[in-house]
Amino acid sequence: MIASQMRTMHTMRTMQTMQTMHTMTGPAVVAGPGRVRSNSSNSTKATLFVRPARAMTVVRAGDDGDADFEARLAALKKAKGETPYGESKSKEPSDAPSSKAKAALPTRDYTDETVYFESGPHMGDLAVNVALGTTLLWLPLSIAAVGRAAFVKYRFTDRRLSSITTAPWKTEQLDAAYEDVVDVKSIGRGVGYWGDMVVTLRNGDKVEMRALPKFRELQQYILDRRDALKKERGGGGKKERSPTAGSGF
Repeated sequence: MIASQMRTMHTMRTMQTMQTMHTMTGPAVVAGPGRVRSNSSNSTKATLFVRPARAMTVVRAGDDGDADFEARLAALKKAKGETPYGESKSKEPSDAPSSKAKAALPTRDYTDETVYFESGPHMGDLAVNVALGTTLLWLPLSIAAVGRAAFVKYRFTDRRLSSITTAPWKTEQLDAAYEDVVDVKSIGRGVGYWGDMVVTLRNGDKVEMRALPKFRELQQYILDRRDALKKERGGGGKKERSPTAGSGF
């Protein structure tokens, strides 16, 4: 009982002491940088030191700086071939000649021509591709070989060569006059029994013939007829020999 009363008295004394100290000091109010003002009228005052705030400098780009930056950015985009922001792309005149346009080949007269050789792809190409078609990897090539054997035919006359397609979904005939031939390349297939040939024309067009029988003989025939026809027309063409065609499967 006595101990409880003593603890109560100690608590009350502590609270009175704290109230007295608060009244003596009073709240401090900051009046400005480095100064303290107190609302208390007592002689004892608490001093509070306040560090002056540092001045901050904000740098802003002026209108001249922005204009100079935009001008440099536009020049950089033009140098890269891009269109600067806010500018429209300039359109070239539609009637301007295109540098990539192919030269038109002259119209040839094929009257009274004589057929030298006419055949479809070599049947050995079809047999080999069908046999290898049992594997799923080779199946697309087997289907292509069947389509060539059924719908493609090659024709060589004394004036032109032709690749004729008569498929239900595509019908076309590619003709190339011997005078327009620039280069002929071929490679053997099926141990040399047939081969693939690419004929390049003066305007850059190419005529491809796959699984062509007698490809070496036909390659030389194309070059011989080209030289003969140029000589007849006064072109003075120089006779060229065909390079040896490679063989292999």
